[in-house]
Amino acid sequence: MKVRDDVLISSDDMGTSGTKIYDLDYSDVLSGITLTFDATNGASGNVSNPIERNVSKVEIVDGADVLWSLPGDVLYALYSQMHGNPGIDYYTGAISDSPFVDLYIRFGRYLYDPDLAFAPRNFKNPQLKVTFDEATVRAAGATGFVSDSFALTILSHLMEDAPAPSGWLMAKDLYDFTTVAGGDEKIAMPTDYPWRQLMIRNYEAGVWHGTDISNYKLSCDGGKFIPFDLSSAVVTSRMANVYPPTYKNGYMYAANGDTIETWIGHDTGQSIMSHVAGIIATASSFNSARFTLGLMTHEGVATTNAVHFRAPGYCPHNTVFIPFGRLNEKAEWFNAPQYNAVHLYLTQGGAGAECNVCVEQVRTY
Repeated sequence: MKVRDDVLISSDDMGTSGTKIYDLDYSDVLSGITLTFDATNGASGNVSNPIERNVSKVEIVDGADVLWSLPGDVLYALYSQMHGNPGIDYYTGAISDSPFVDLYIRFGRYLYDPDLAFAPRNFKNPQLKVTFDEATVRAAGATGFVSDSFALTILSHLMEDAPAPSGWLMAKDLYDFTTVAGGDEKIAMPTDYPWRQLMIRNYEAGVWHGTDISNYKLSCDGGKFIPFDLSSAVVTSRMANVYPPTYKNGYMYAANGDTIETWIGHDTGQSIMSHVAGIIATASSFNSARFTLGLMTHEGVATTNAVHFRAPGYCPHNTVFIPFGRLNEKAEWFNAPQYNAVHLYLTQGGAGAECNVCVEQVRTY
């Protein structure tokens, strides 16, 4: 087996919003795809606005058959939490700076997994679709992204002369909703293919993810088998037994007293420093994926300038991960097809959180 990388498209102008479509007309097997997004910040900065938040959907389709689909922030979180790093990511809100991020699709347990990979020739017309809006977080202009500055480069990771894979890892966003103040959100889950892990994003600015979703329960065939029934705190604690800690680096132009988002839902320690000499940078209220910036001169005068921060921990973009067995052992994954009905119950404790319920399955050819 030989491996090679192919540039499917280079610096494609994304416009201001919409959906771009790219044919995956390869004869070789795909192990993964890397999507590199570039943009430009406005003349007054672009605080707490990571590129991946502006990508509403990345999907692979074959006609009406959806073969893979996640929102950009969950896609970012999936790679970041699985690998213990965000990959190539220049998260900057500095004036007129040029942020970029790589979003990684992996069809196998690891890059160049010969058993699990995507075989385009098994489908009639496989396509990659990318949906985005440059103004998702804030309007384009001086305090957002420069309008029409988004560009996309796509790199395909191919395996030549590879054995026929048995299937591929198919991640999907199944159900989106906004939390209310109480009660269980009952979600009918798929039973077509085995599950490797669940990914549940739960984001409300400045609110700990365990407040809006306080408990997670999976029930099979009306309670005949309950794989888990756990509080948010326990689910997060279990993640530390399976996944490596990750981190988010940031470079922001901000003022004393500003609130800065870190996008790490459960942080385990932080660091911050000024970009220029002679200014003291501190942080307070470092919780719930944000902190309050302290920025002073040595004379004690509040100021505005650029700072760097690093926030390590778990739950990037407030995404909770629930694994089934060892993540590299297919035989241990949750065999959903053996049940007639599987339901996920999410107990709500606060209103206003954006939620995405996603699952990673192994789909066979």
